[in-house]
Amino acid sequence: MSMRFGHQRSCSSRNAALLAGMMAFAMAHPAAGADKPKLPEGPGKATTVKVCGICHAPEIVMSRRESLDGWNAVVADMIERGAKATDDEFGEVVDYLAANFPNTAPAGKINVNQASAKELAVGLGISEKQSSAIVQYRESKGKFKSIEDLLRVPEIDSASIAAKKDRLEF
Repeated sequence: MSMRFGHQRSCSSRNAALLAGMMAFAMAHPAAGADKPKLPEGPGKATTVKVCGICHAPEIVMSRRESLDGWNAVVADMIERGAKATDDEFGEVVDYLAANFPNTAPAGKINVNQASAKELAVGLGISEKQSSAIVQYRESKGKFKSIEDLLRVPEIDSASIAAKKDRLEF
């Protein structure tokens, strides 16, 4: 369906299920989330927090990557589930998410010994905190030789990394 805020939107219940809990806890309880990941600064952040932060935690969105169409579908599904905002605000949310969490993962494998923190975050769909921890560990301990080496990095979600082992190169 076409909405007035300028983006083509299609509904997908898969997207809504994956975004359950996207920003709520950390945004609704800032003291409890002092050491939790924070959304990146940029145009649309305040609107995204205002519109989405009522129900969703940032960790979920930060670990997800979508194209503009993908984020349009996510927001359209939120609208169908009762999210309230103006068309302009929804457009701003989509633009913020697409700019800060794009689906730009490379098609091939990710070399964990050469990739930057940003490349690891995007390519593996992990938070920048986790990808930075991988780079710091690599710089202090040396190159990774296997997934077992990689799983020793503190602060990473081992299950998530292990699930992507076929995408890793050492």
